[in-house]
Amino acid sequence: MMQFADARRAAVVLAALAEPTRLRIVYHLTRGPHHVSQLAELVGTPMVNMSHHLGVMRTAGILEDEKDGRRVVYRFRPDVFTSGDGVESLGTLNVGPFRVVIRASDEPTNGKAKSKRKASN
Repeated sequence: MMQFADARRAAVVLAALAEPTRLRIVYHLTRGPHHVSQLAELVGTPMVNMSHHLGVMRTAGILEDEKDGRRVVYRFRPDVFTSGDGVESLGTLNVGPFRVVIRASDEPTNGKAKSKRKASN
């Protein structure tokens, strides 16, 4: 049985992830640590907004940060993220008893490829 404290922590983490910009940040961080300005450029958002999103994710316990001179570098906390094989999975976020798998492709994983319709000219 899941304890209330565990459920609450999982809910906080999932709520922090439930925002499109943050999901894009997660995608980029699967490839390794990035500093704030790199992420802002990759995601296409102003630095102040990026700092806000990273702060939400850090407070939720998903990320950790480290000063590198004048820059702040963000990475997943090691207890939260497990790297994937890079082919099918970029990694897995461990959220208490739940796992969020970041897939490397948008193709279905059930063995069936998406059908591509030819355009008729």
